[in-house]
Amino acid sequence: MNSIRQRATAMFPSVMLTVLSMVQALALELLWTRLSESPFLWDGGWNAVLGWSQVLAVLLGLLEIWLFYISLVLRLSWVPSMWDSVVPFGIGIIEFTLIELTRPDTIGLWLCTAAVLLIFAILAGHSIALRARRLDENQEFFSNISRASRRDFTVPAVAGAILVALGVSIQLMDEQGLLALASIVFVIGLIAQQAQLTRRFWKQSITDAPEESPDESEVS
Repeated sequence: MNSIRQRATAMFPSVMLTVLSMVQALALELLWTRLSESPFLWDGGWNAVLGWSQVLAVLLGLLEIWLFYISLVLRLSWVPSMWDSVVPFGIGIIEFTLIELTRPDTIGLWLCTAAVLLIFAILAGHSIALRARRLDENQEFFSNISRASRRDFTVPAVAGAILVALGVSIQLMDEQGLLALASIVFVIGLIAQQAQLTRRFWKQSITDAPEESPDESEVS
């Protein structure tokens, strides 16, 4: 590996975390502004239930993305690409859109945006994992992780398709009832599942505790 690649590999993770931390801070600020500018959240009733459910999902999503990238950077080294430098901004744009749509009358569009964020984050993480596997310094970790196959991406693809289908249906029907709430709960469940995978990844990476070995799609 030449000196430029070595320097980029060593420096880029800290640069990426710095940019991502700024993006997440702006997203949290925007979420706080949304809370103060949304009187329906404080008026009670069904709209408040839907609104606070969306807020909870967004907050958990922001935290999960931050934890995932911290665990990724702490454990793996990879040769960065131009794509990697764009990822934090892409995540930020999608997060900002999600926060702007956090209100009951745009739940359909909110669900579609959540699907985009899910797929974008998975593809970005998988891209990093593929390049990290090529470096010798990561072999201790990847020796216990099988390569991802197309089958491993079936669940995220189906989840994304379900979110889009629900979003389109809710938007067309102007549905703000139980289906809307169930869809938001579904999003929270997806975030919780990803948080569990991140926890396993973190535990295996940092503590080397015995744990069921994930595959590469779970790393990503």
